[in-house]
Amino acid sequence: MTDGYRLLLVDKDGVLVSEFQLTENALNQPEAFVAALRASIESVEEEL
Repeated sequence: MTDGYRLLLVDKDGVLVSEFQLTENALNQPEAFVAALRASIESVEEEL
């Protein structure tokens, strides 16, 4: 695993829905990160 952070998106039952690997470089581009996160959440909502 590279240095950085992991963001886990889970549903209300604790089931893993999505996982993001974040590096310092990715965090320097918050607009791109937020767009990817928003797309992931919308995808999950569509499946419900």
